Amino acid sequence: MFITTLNQNRNNLINEMINDIFRIYPNSYKHSDSSDYKTDSDDDGVILTMNVPGYNKKLIDVTVSGDKLSIEGKAHSGDTDGFNHNFTISENLDADGIDATVVDGVLTVLIPYAEAVKPRKVEVKVK
Repeated sequence: MFITTLNQNRNNLINEMINDIFRIYPNSYKHSDSSDYKTDSDDDGVILTMNVPGYNKKLIDVTVSGDKLSIEGKAHSGDTDGFNHNFTISENLDADGIDATVVDGVLTVLIPYAEAVKPRKVEVKVK
């Protein structure tokens, strides 16, 4: 029962952290609705995925400054104005370890947990 309660508490904590991790700035311009990106998490950190059809790595800038994450798609081909999404990175995440890749029109930004909040394995000793 303790393990079940512990796992439920951990899942609740992770869900609360995900809900608090990203808050969109009210002044950020979005080229479409917020369904263009989603967040998820695993034991390593938070995964932000964003649909960016027609954009390649040369047309996307991912910038981190303090606890601010900015993702900008540069205007191209006359039929798009570009986009800009701004996020606040929770103190539970490691802003220095952020990694971003774009494959087949999907941008994936990996934001690792800070070492202090990462789950760690505790060795069981026999005496």
